[in-house]
Amino acid sequence: MNDLRFVTLIGPNRWSPNPMLELHYPASQGAEVLSIGPSIASELLGFLASKSYTTTHPQSVANAESQAKAISSFHLRGEILLGCARWFSAMAGVPTRDTRESLDLRAQIASGAEQVILAMEMEEQELSERCFELAIQLMESHLQREEFSIPAKFRELFDYADDVRLGPSSRAILRAARRRAIPYTRLNRGSLVQLGEGRYQRRIWTAETDATSAIAEAIASDKDLTKRLLRQVGVPVPHGRQVRDAEDAWTAAQEIGFPVVVKPVNANHQRGISIELSTRDEILRAYEWAVQDGQTDEVMVEQFARGYHHRLLVVGDRMVAAARGHAETVTGDGKSSVEELVAVLNQDPRRGEAYTDPLGIVKLDAGAIIELKKQSLEVTSVPESGREVLVRRTGDLTTDCTEEVHPDLAQQAVLAARVVGLDIAGLDILATDISQPLESQRGAVVEVNAGPSLSPHVSPLFGKPQKVGDAIVDMLFPNDSPSRIRLIGVVKCPQSDSLVEQLSEQLRLRNIDFGMVSHGQAGFNGRIVDTGCETDASRVIALLCNPILSAIVIHVDVITSATLGTCAPRLDWLLLPHKALGASFVAEHRAGLRSILHAVPADGHIFCESASSDVLQLLHSWKLEGTHLHPTLDGAFEIDI
Repeated sequence: MNDLRFVTLIGPNRWSPNPMLELHYPASQGAEVLSIGPSIASELLGFLASKSYTTTHPQSVANAESQAKAISSFHLRGEILLGCARWFSAMAGVPTRDTRESLDLRAQIASGAEQVILAMEMEEQELSERCFELAIQLMESHLQREEFSIPAKFRELFDYADDVRLGPSSRAILRAARRRAIPYTRLNRGSLVQLGEGRYQRRIWTAETDATSAIAEAIASDKDLTKRLLRQVGVPVPHGRQVRDAEDAWTAAQEIGFPVVVKPVNANHQRGISIELSTRDEILRAYEWAVQDGQTDEVMVEQFARGYHHRLLVVGDRMVAAARGHAETVTGDGKSSVEELVAVLNQDPRRGEAYTDPLGIVKLDAGAIIELKKQSLEVTSVPESGREVLVRRTGDLTTDCTEEVHPDLAQQAVLAARVVGLDIAGLDILATDISQPLESQRGAVVEVNAGPSLSPHVSPLFGKPQKVGDAIVDMLFPNDSPSRIRLIGVVKCPQSDSLVEQLSEQLRLRNIDFGMVSHGQAGFNGRIVDTGCETDASRVIALLCNPILSAIVIHVDVITSATLGTCAPRLDWLLLPHKALGASFVAEHRAGLRSILHAVPADGHIFCESASSDVLQLLHSWKLEGTHLHPTLDGAFEIDI
């Protein structure tokens, strides 16, 4: 597989307005007739029927099922390979859409080309390449009658997808942005993403925004300070204090009153927490566990608040979602030890070590041993049949309970977030009944978290998903405020330089801050800037991140667009000069023209100078539905910005 040749099309391209990955494959192999399609389809459908997997996209299974069914009717090696790659992509959380031309291998083969091109929509290049590689392995195993473990290979792919994709919180926000046609750009290999362009840009880092205060984050990480501020405004919090060592933890517990909770001061993701402790031995052990699992020597002892763990999500001035956690338990059968029962529990395919797994692996760590000792059990104990054994009190947040939250509690959650100063906050609350005020049940707010995970609200195991991504996007771009600057494309030809100059001069006269990408250079407001970029596509992205710009003028090359896709994510305004549409252009550069037309959105404008009726007909058939096609350059300089 080392000789595979991939071509990445980041911008709009001949196949689609969306990013695509091409695999250039020997035509002689792609045209080979195989009989393995039905057997591969059967194996893939059988894996889906087993439900021994987890996915991260709501349409993954439906898309994968349709891909598998399609494979059963394929006979050419290239068709089967592409179908398998698309199946793996769907299961990895990136469902793909059909592009008719990318599937028409017979037409490619009939043209006499030495290579056929298998094209698939992509999100991250490395992930799509991995899907093609697995598809080849799957096909070869069927041809050689060798074993191919789909569950094991899929788990490897799922874990790899976790490494290269944005996390579920970021993806929830970006899905909401797409629904509002707000463009976005991933700025690094981590989770930093820009929403909007130029002067309209905002930035997010998972569930934090460019308005999330560093001071507020510092307050949220200081649990003592957070509790004091909340208590001052009447929000119920448990009493407690930070301790110096294990003996001081025991002293603090006696001062506060039993039972107590021992946890790291910065107890993220429930790490190092021990709950409902009443004896000296439990508290000394819990202190050591807090230091070990929390990787800190800053430990807190606080009053135990009875109830279930809840997470309330506050965005701006609203509580938008709530989720309830569950305790991890096993039920004795009179034969198996606690350790063996937990091992069976962990066989659930929804459990895993990745942060995108719906359920975590239950570990018999120091915290679990403390819980077992309270029940006079050890990991090797064999509980009698039917006995429920508590292993961990604070399990994963699995159940949506947004509609159950009492209005007073929702108001207190918003107040708590405002007191800390967070624009997005996740409040950990202990309450027996979330539909009642906290004061009436001795419940409490135990933590206020910056950058909370959105997963429990986006894809709960039980209950209705909440539109938390939409709430965040609406906060960042309220009242349909603009998010896009104007991108103006001019197709290269002998007279295109003068058109670019005319457009630039007009923008200067209107005092509009604008960028320009032309002839391998980039700049703004008449200045050439060394962006450090090697391609026009990366130069355009650099200008989209410039926070003062309202427009960019882009020189678009037809041949480059044919092979690498259009260098801009979109062209709101496209000028096609007369010389760009000569007779040879139609014959030799159809792929480039199609790529450029795919970049003009439904509400965009195409101005075509002195085009023949044949060219206009071609443009009309290739442009996206809703795009305005003008047969002259009249009005091309009346750009609405």
